[in-house]
Formats: sequence, structure tokens, C-alpha cells
Amino acid sequence: MKRAAWTLYLCISAGSIAIATGGCSQEAEGLRNMSECSGVVFPDGAKTIWFDHDGGFNVSNTVAVIDIPLDTVEEFKQRSGFAPFAPGVPKSWRSYWEATGMVDQLASATENEHSAKDNREPRRYVVIHDGGGDTRRVFVRANC
Repeated sequence: MKRAAWTLYLCISAGSIAIATGGCSQEAEGLRNMSECSGVVFPDGAKTIWFDHDGGFNVSNTVAVIDIPLDTVEEFKQRSGFAPFAPGVPKSWRSYWEATGMVDQLASATENEHSAKDNREPRRYVVIHDGGGDTRRVFVRANC
């Protein structure tokens, strides 16, 4: 009983982290690992909408959907070292983000921009969706 209470206390104590990362789970660690591996640097105020990590033999794929404040988009691009962005989405966008259940947001070339010539290793694919308002939805896939 004491162990269960202590675990609950740790999760509650980490409340601010849990709120920022979507829960007391592996998401925060997964996003940190993706950031370290791929160089994607999420700005303050980022909110995890969807996250999945598939660890493989030599390569692991991390897919995330993150909402970021509109006024941090340029900082996000610069700090992450992305290549110039172009309208639309990468060629294989559907297979990259189909599991998120949000591919309908990626179907429009006019509401999306992607890092078009990012040849950095490990591979990373990024789309920024403009759904209006004061946030932007960022779709990220990193192959580490």
C-alpha cells in the first residue's frame, strides 16, 4: 500500500511536467530522446497531442503531434535547424502520420508547410499545420 501511495505522490508531484507532456508516462522521455537524437527542439508552451515510439533493431521511429504557440514557430524552425520550408507535405506523408488519426489535417497544401530539403541524419520529417488561431499543429517523425 505504501508503494502505491508513493507512486501516486510522485505522479502528483510531477503535475506540472505531466500537464505539459500529456501525462505521467513515457511521452516526456520519448520527446526528450527524439529531441536529442534528431535535433528537433520544442518551444516552451508546447503541448503533446499524440505520441508513439516504435523501437526497432537498429532504428527507432518516433512520431509526435505537438501544438505550439503561433509566436514560437520561427524560433522552433531556427532552433531545430530545419531546411527552408515549402508549401504542402512530404511525399509519403500519409504513411508517416496515418496512425495519428489526424491525416485529414494534412490533406491541404494551402494550410501546411514542411521542411522540404532536410537531408540531416537521422532523418526527420516535419509538417506545420495552420488551422487558424494562436497555435500551430506540428507533425514530426524522426528515424533515430
